[in-house]
Amino acid sequence: MPMENRNSQEWLVFGSKLPKAEIVYFCQIVIVYIIILTAIVNLSLNNGNSELWISLLCSAIGYALPSPSLNNGRTLPISEQPKL
Repeated sequence: MPMENRNSQEWLVFGSKLPKAEIVYFCQIVIVYIIILTAIVNLSLNNGNSELWISLLCSAIGYALPSPSLNNGRTLPISEQPKL
């Protein structure tokens, strides 16, 4: 990759320009799925320390799943909001 394109928002991949954020995102997701698959296989075969594989599996699943959110785009009036 040429030096002038290092800070560019697009990268040249296989002859076409793609957004840098998109490439990074897909690479991260592929790596997370590889970790998940490896952890499941090693847990199934009882290879190594099971606590290690369980923690890797839980961490990778937590990274891959979206964060939960209660906000659905609308807000309740102050009188209808739950009291804590």
